[in-house]
Amino acid sequence: MLAFYEASHLRLHGDETLEEALVFTTTHLKTAASKTTDRMSEQIICALKQPLRKSPERLQARQYIAIYQDEVSHNKALLELAKLDFNLLQSLHKEELAQILR
Repeated sequence: MLAFYEASHLRLHGDETLEEALVFTTTHLKTAASKTTDRMSEQIICALKQPLRKSPERLQARQYIAIYQDEVSHNKALLELAKLDFNLLQSLHKEELAQILR
């Protein structure tokens, strides 16, 4: 349902099928958010606040890292790589911002 909700944000103006899909999935996800596990509920709430297609990729990556690390079946090497990548890019942005401000 969550993937369908995200896909409905790819609609074009006047695409009534995806408009209906957005309404349908939003309604059902709001109901499901209170009935699912904490992790899934957190994902649903984040998606309803800011869909993937309408948010910066790095922000979504940071949110997903937090959700992924709580999953029992997560890959430790992949998780560590994602954290390192995020932190490396963040430090690069800080350096660039410092240079611009000088």
